[in-house]
Amino acid sequence: MRSTNLVIFTASPEFAQVALNEFQVVDRQSKFRQWLDPGIGLIEVSIPFLHLASQITLTRTAFIRHICPVMEIMSIENLQSTIVAHIPMFDRTQTLSVQIRSNTKDINRAELRNLIVDDLVGFKVEAKDPVQIISIFCTKETAYFGFSNAVENLSNWAGGMHRFAHEADQISRAEFKLLEAIDVFNLQLPTEGLGLDLGASPGGWTRVLRNRGLSVVAVDPGDLAESLRSDPNITHCRQLVQQYLPNCRDRFDLIVNDMRMSPVDSAKNMIAASEVLKENGLAIMTLKLPSKGVKNVINHAIALLENHYEVIGIRNLFHNRQEVTLVMQVL
Repeated sequence: MRSTNLVIFTASPEFAQVALNEFQVVDRQSKFRQWLDPGIGLIEVSIPFLHLASQITLTRTAFIRHICPVMEIMSIENLQSTIVAHIPMFDRTQTLSVQIRSNTKDINRAELRNLIVDDLVGFKVEAKDPVQIISIFCTKETAYFGFSNAVENLSNWAGGMHRFAHEADQISRAEFKLLEAIDVFNLQLPTEGLGLDLGASPGGWTRVLRNRGLSVVAVDPGDLAESLRSDPNITHCRQLVQQYLPNCRDRFDLIVNDMRMSPVDSAKNMIAASEVLKENGLAIMTLKLPSKGVKNVINHAIALLENHYEVIGIRNLFHNRQEVTLVMQVL
């Protein structure tokens, strides 16, 4: 059965309803169909899928993490033949990924993927950084199939679930948040210069910045991980951010902030930090969210920040929990 502008969207299960509300701002004519799984919804839209991602970005949604089109709905038994029938749509000169998700253990996704890949002889089938994506969602008896360019899906990972390998010298899982932000927002960070890490302890984000070539001033009364203490390109200031910034004489190419504090207080710290950020410098921060009224809290914090920054991205990332990540450029 051919679908009529159906889209599968993905959000954190905790923020699924917020994401649905965002979708209805993006497209007031959209009609929600059903939840396929916690955080995974099926919705009918009036906007062509080709333009949907740009519209989502334009309306500054934070909780819609991933979208993919539904071109056809069929029985599991007919999935393989349906994909074969669509092969003329695929570009053999560009990389292609087959992404399969399911809400049941009855589906062996690895086996199903291998069957599909066997039919894609001559295609550059790659899981990492694909240009084209075949998206499949399976229930026990039904398959939803779609095909799109990766840039149209908001994320080139299935369901927006970015995965990073654990590194031997990794300090904390918080590093994944910064790595994901760099990837999702396609950030071109400076590879030299000076970075400022506010609330740095134990130093996960400091390590990420050092690995990218920046020298770092790490501000936190707490300790840094032992592996960072002997690095001559890390300066540890054992102060509160509120104590450090008024007396800071350095100017920074990049400022990051993953502090655990209220969104308004964190925004105020970033406003103060804007004074020590170089022209066109980037700032990356997380906003810790309450259990209720999250959109109002986010909007209030952004209203404060926009007097000093241009907010160029906001997202509840896969590695975020009860928080969103903001990327900003100083005015």
